[in-house]
Amino acid sequence: MKRIVIALILAALLVGCMAFPVTAENAEGWNNVNAEGYVFPDYSGETLSLMWWGSNTRAEMTEKVIHLWEEHTGAKVEFEWYDGGTYWTQFQAKMAAGTLTDVFQMGNNWLTYYDTIEPLNEYIEEGIIDTTAIGPAMIATTVNQANGDVTGMSNGTNARCFAYNPAIFDEAGVEYPTATWTWEDFAEAGRAIHEATGKPALTTLEYNSVAYSIFTQWQEGYNFYTMDGTGFGFNGDTAPLAYLFDLLTTLQQEGVIADYGIQNEIGSNIEADWIAYGDSAIVMLSSNQFQALSKVAAENGITLELATIPRYTEDGQSGMVVRSSQQMSMWKGSQKKEMAANFINYFINSIEANTILNCERGVSINSDVLAALKENADETTSKVYTIIDLIGSFPDAANTSPAEPAANEEISDVLKKTYFQGLAEGKFASAEEAAELFWAEAQEIWAKFEN
Repeated sequence: MKRIVIALILAALLVGCMAFPVTAENAEGWNNVNAEGYVFPDYSGETLSLMWWGSNTRAEMTEKVIHLWEEHTGAKVEFEWYDGGTYWTQFQAKMAAGTLTDVFQMGNNWLTYYDTIEPLNEYIEEGIIDTTAIGPAMIATTVNQANGDVTGMSNGTNARCFAYNPAIFDEAGVEYPTATWTWEDFAEAGRAIHEATGKPALTTLEYNSVAYSIFTQWQEGYNFYTMDGTGFGFNGDTAPLAYLFDLLTTLQQEGVIADYGIQNEIGSNIEADWIAYGDSAIVMLSSNQFQALSKVAAENGITLELATIPRYTEDGQSGMVVRSSQQMSMWKGSQKKEMAANFINYFINSIEANTILNCERGVSINSDVLAALKENADETTSKVYTIIDLIGSFPDAANTSPAEPAANEEISDVLKKTYFQGLAEGKFASAEEAAELFWAEAQEIWAKFEN
């Protein structure tokens, strides 16, 4: 019942902030960059600043799009990009100094940085950011449910999933993952691969993501966070986490999962993961990272496939969700807001731009763009479309919390570093003890952010 109420509230908010009146001067779709005869604004002599995080592949794509927009508008774009970890260090430093870029890439952790973000409602209302080919459900992925603020335009939708190397599965005599494979199937496959190759079956694992998923998989009605991000959604039941703690710690001790030294060395650089070089068989990633990973793998003669996250039981819930991968947001302190809005409009809506970007940040939210891209999709991109369509078809996907409250960053950091790593180092008597202690600490962290 609570989910239904929340859905109705969000729908009402969207009606309030999306159903804008259309004026004669700014008719619907007037800033459609794909329209025949469209005239770009002239920003000759002006400069816009931009920052994002991502792989080398993402940087190459983004720079090409930036240069196109510069050619179209006469503007100069000053840009900087970083790996995922360094980005937030730089972002926080600029935020403290009041020197953020006009446009920046923001994640589902936007609530943590909410005070820096300029809501885009006004620019959508005026038609500067054209939403005629973007459905309300797609806009909703970046809306603050509390007040209807549009915090950014989604760069695309994605989902957490696994990539795997079929050749290594064949070598180990293991069946490929299915849409309903379980954690026990994963463990069995991993052990067989480790025995056959002498190497870890899996190197990179997003511990907080799988931990959050196990709660949804465990029992209908459970989520780690409630759908609106206002609290925890599992009634303090630590059994799901204890199960995962025990399973993953055991597999790591057996060498099936790479140790934390290896994982930390790889870090957030998906292109450095061992799977791209034939030294492991499985990696957890966001679907939009698959293109960058596959590009490196292909250079080494390796073809990768995508699979869903394992489930607790074969006929149970998936614990998976399709959500905004990240978004382009505007700095509240920018002196170039209309210019920034025009850049965001081009970046999100242009078929020309997105043919280059090729859904590397996620599957496009613009239906015209997506239709054009699907017509000419390469094999790798088609695999991303397929996994997103599959996950989106799971009945529980709409009921799995995508929220990342302000407390989440510290909670997820503690979850991995104190408890997952602590178990591997023998700092807890049992998985059950670690799960109970984590739950107590998570509540303390939440209370700190509430006050």
